[in-house]
Amino acid sequence: MSERAELARIVAVQEDIVTIESPLEGGPPLVKNEVIYILPQRLADGRQERLKAEVLRVKGRQAVAQVFESTRAIGIGDPVEQSGQMLSVTLGPGLLGQVYDGLQNPLEGLAIGFGNFLPRGVDLPALDPTAKWSFVPQVETGARLRPGDTLGTVQEGRFTHKIMVPFGERDEVTVTWIQQGTFTVDVPVARIKDARGHERSLTLAQEWPVRKALPEQLLRRRTSQRLFPEEPLITGQRLIDTFFPIARGGTGCIPGPFGAARPCCRA
Repeated sequence: MSERAELARIVAVQEDIVTIESPLEGGPPLVKNEVIYILPQRLADGRQERLKAEVLRVKGRQAVAQVFESTRAIGIGDPVEQSGQMLSVTLGPGLLGQVYDGLQNPLEGLAIGFGNFLPRGVDLPALDPTAKWSFVPQVETGARLRPGDTLGTVQEGRFTHKIMVPFGERDEVTVTWIQQGTFTVDVPVARIKDARGHERSLTLAQEWPVRKALPEQLLRRRTSQRLFPEEPLITGQRLIDTFFPIARGGTGCIPGPFGAARPCCRA
């Protein structure tokens, strides 16, 4: 069976929701919250669009996914690539001063590369891969650290970024190598080894799934802290402040049908 035949495929399309079906054999299982890429028919100029979507629910060999872009020209039978990863955000030096869309694409980079009319299937790195940052280690080779402990720091203006042992590590790790200098966000600056002998390199940037909470072990050790909103967000609009109060730093849902000017409220 060819690689293309082993891909999952579109079996239904309804607005921005698609139903996909995995092959009978040879393909990876569909997983909830996994990022997938839909491959519609090639454009007239030969380009292949890759439309990002997220799996919402899985039932047997079929899954329902939400497409983050226009579903125009998506058809039954179009192949689907599975990334094997959850929808994640990139954290690291270079975040400050950036303006992103909902998928962490930098808007300035989109405007420079594609103008005011953005084509589908565009995915830019969240952090500038060419910018260099000065990394200062805070530990030495041989140090034993726990998830959330600081490996070193990077100064971005007045803000000090802490480069930490990834939160996803289960146990203590040993620093087998670390270096000081000026690097881009994708250059390894340290290596760690866990209790099982597995070794991995670390860069200045790390990714974290947006739907995954911080591990409870970090909260118990007070390595991290969950902050809850305590103050109201004063908008100056009596309709909102009186009948629909929102906490500052919290999350609000603005209900209403199409054409009800919900974006005006969000702005």
